[in-house]
Amino acid sequence: MLKEELLKRLDKVRFTRAKKLGYKTPDDILRSNENPLYSEGISIIIPTYKGQDVIKGCLESLARQTLNQSLFEVIIVINGEKDNTEEVIKDFAETNKMTNIKIIVMDEAGASVARNKGISLASRQYCTFVDDDDYLSENFLEEMYRLSDLNTIVISQIHNVEVDGKIQSSNPLNRQILKSVISRQHPYNKLNMVLTINACKLIPTMSLQQFRFDETLRSGEDVAFFTDLVIKNDFKYVVAPIAKKVIYYRVLRDNSVSRQKMTFDFNVVQRADVIGKLNELLSVDELAPVKRGFIERKILAQSSFIKKYYEEHQNQYGEIMEELTLRYFTYFPYHLLNEKRVERLVISYCFPPYNDTSGNVMAKRMREASKVSDVIYNTMDSARSKSYTLNKMVDDLINSRMPINSPTSFSNWRDIKAFIEMGMQEIEEKVKGRGAYKEVVSRALWPASHFLAYQYKRQYPESRWIAEFSDPLLFDIEAKKRQVDIADNQYIKSLETSVKKEGMPAGNTDNLFFWCEYLPYVFADELIFTNKHQLKYMMDVFPINEVKEIIKKKAIIAPHPTLPERYYHLEEVDYPLISDDHVNLAYFGNFYSKRNLNDIFEGLKLTGDNVRQRILVHVFTSKPQELEYSLKGDLLEDNIIVNGYVDFYKFLNLCTQFDCLIVNDSTTLDNKDINPYLPSKLSDYSGSGSEIWGIYEEGSILSESDHVEYLTPLNDFKAAAEVYTQLMNKKFKH
Repeated sequence: MLKEELLKRLDKVRFTRAKKLGYKTPDDILRSNENPLYSEGISIIIPTYKGQDVIKGCLESLARQTLNQSLFEVIIVINGEKDNTEEVIKDFAETNKMTNIKIIVMDEAGASVARNKGISLASRQYCTFVDDDDYLSENFLEEMYRLSDLNTIVISQIHNVEVDGKIQSSNPLNRQILKSVISRQHPYNKLNMVLTINACKLIPTMSLQQFRFDETLRSGEDVAFFTDLVIKNDFKYVVAPIAKKVIYYRVLRDNSVSRQKMTFDFNVVQRADVIGKLNELLSVDELAPVKRGFIERKILAQSSFIKKYYEEHQNQYGEIMEELTLRYFTYFPYHLLNEKRVERLVISYCFPPYNDTSGNVMAKRMREASKVSDVIYNTMDSARSKSYTLNKMVDDLINSRMPINSPTSFSNWRDIKAFIEMGMQEIEEKVKGRGAYKEVVSRALWPASHFLAYQYKRQYPESRWIAEFSDPLLFDIEAKKRQVDIADNQYIKSLETSVKKEGMPAGNTDNLFFWCEYLPYVFADELIFTNKHQLKYMMDVFPINEVKEIIKKKAIIAPHPTLPERYYHLEEVDYPLISDDHVNLAYFGNFYSKRNLNDIFEGLKLTGDNVRQRILVHVFTSKPQELEYSLKGDLLEDNIIVNGYVDFYKFLNLCTQFDCLIVNDSTTLDNKDINPYLPSKLSDYSGSGSEIWGIYEEGSILSESDHVEYLTPLNDFKAAAEVYTQLMNKKFKH
């Protein structure tokens, strides 16, 4: 995706410039070599604001360059309030016969504005930036040009010049440049600071002209600009030979970023502005890890200014966090602020950025609790896709993430055991530093979460364990007993011994799903069930009667949380298929034998033509082709609009756009006495502001919901038809 976009932008740059040179079509460029797009040599871009007292030193260094003047142009952009800078430059150019100096005068102030103007005017193959009070070694242009190539950025040394004129060759930037010559690391790592400053680089002009400095940023614009440039190009990076002493001399100023006075505006607001721009580059989920890591290091560097401010103004934690969280960063190192505020350990085998409903629910639980936590989860790359934007839901409440690189499995004991052992190693390192957590919270659809939480609780009994069940585990949706053996006799014996010490029966089974329920029942301090039927069903079918009174005492009923309204507008979706001339209903989710679309479709068929022609049902599913095929030639083919799966925040935003959202129960009464399930998307629907139609199984939790405007029983197609009629009459006031 990035490469395709880049090629399009590259073509735009190439053809725009070609038109200026007289070419009319792309073929003209290919047929002619007489008038190349760029002249040979280097364009030097110098922005200056009230530079009359400093720019002469810069110009003198350009006049002394060993590169022939015919091979470089000097583009000086004077902007903002005027002084005598223009006269100083003209006098210097005339005295030194430098006919290659171009002066552009702009009323608009700002270094970014000036640099953008200079970039747009560059006519040579390569560009370099020089600040008006900095200067270059005499061989700078010649040596840099000698190493130039159209896919290469050439880097010089950089020496600091102190206010008293003393030259400091040993500075962090230059040490990084010197070390890079012998380092085998990726350039994003060994040159991470150098790559995102304006100075000491020679850059291919065609690549440079694809990008612009962000003129809204008041500082840090070079970091945002160059991160964008280097991430979206696969440049080679060459350092000029150290022995050649190719040097950019950077004059340190009292108003430089490193010497800025500490203020909330500079340290927090302006840094957050830059971090926001860097986060935009992280929104591409398929971004190469080395590039993602580079961007995150840039964010970390900017965040260090925020941390420094926080350390001296800890009473402003709330204001700082508000400034950050309302920007909904995909990535921010909140541990810099949260280290001393950790209250709990969260164990969620699947967790954002992995796309998984159970992981999202845990993140919503954390949002609801608003407690700073360390989070431990498994790397799920083999089973789930990633969406880094999911981190926005909860990252500000996380101090440390501890991803465990164990094989992903729902029920393979060997893989779960690996997760437990590796997870405990990570946890023990944390506990060594700060002591046991006040609370440990685990949530199981994935059984490994509770097994690791149990192991932690046994080792640190002073921590309060809160265990949540997403769904019944011992019995599946068809009431069939799940049976997977824990192939570890020694472990089973240890479990039996531990429950006996608590006065409970041993269990006499090595079934993983039995123990995944039994251990929290016995050892957790609080048990969370999403609805009262789930609690009743799980107690009724559990084979150890002695534990049931304990379950009742510990049980808390907590429906799935609903995110605040602002999350429904993080990603605005332009969905053009909603029609003002129709009632627009939406169904999100998959369909199968226990949860299907029969009521939706058969009910619509029972309506008259006058109703049906006013109804559109928009289905968003991971099986769009299957549904489209089944609708071919059907009476409802024009009424059902089939869409593919959408990401979580797009789903939330789409929920706000429809007249009515449809949620339906799973069919369970053919094999269960009570329906223990409540669709988690009901909690997402309820925050959307749209009306909700619930298609319920008799006696289910959905049938009692206060969030649902329309309720019809499963398989009552006539009742479903009446809902369509009500919706049409309401919208069109028939």
